[in-house]
Amino acid sequence: MTTGQVAWRGLVLGVQPRIDLMRSFDQRSHSYLGYVLLIDGSVGDAPRQFTVRIGPGAQAKHGIRAGDRLLGIAHPVTDPEREIADLYRASGLEFEVRGADSPSSGPPWLETPPPLPVYR
Repeated sequence: MTTGQVAWRGLVLGVQPRIDLMRSFDQRSHSYLGYVLLIDGSVGDAPRQFTVRIGPGAQAKHGIRAGDRLLGIAHPVTDPEREIADLYRASGLEFEVRGADSPSSGPPWLETPPPLPVYR
């Protein structure tokens, strides 16, 4: 599998929190790790729908929401069986077009999603 960075671009269809749920016997815990973007676009030259994992800092800085057209670079995940996203460690995020803020009352978030502490 390739571990180098790939260029990607496309239209953001939705933004969801990325939550890790851990179980150990009768104990459960969870942590809020960032967000996952659903993108309709291309990875390299291949058109497709894909998901990109971003951190809470990137989301706080950019306020990404459905309707945005983005481009960036990221790493393909090394173990697709253990990761929900197709790409991670996204960087070089740039807006090609900023989408309109469309109000919605909950997931899937069409407007800028709330900060991760709100989910707690």
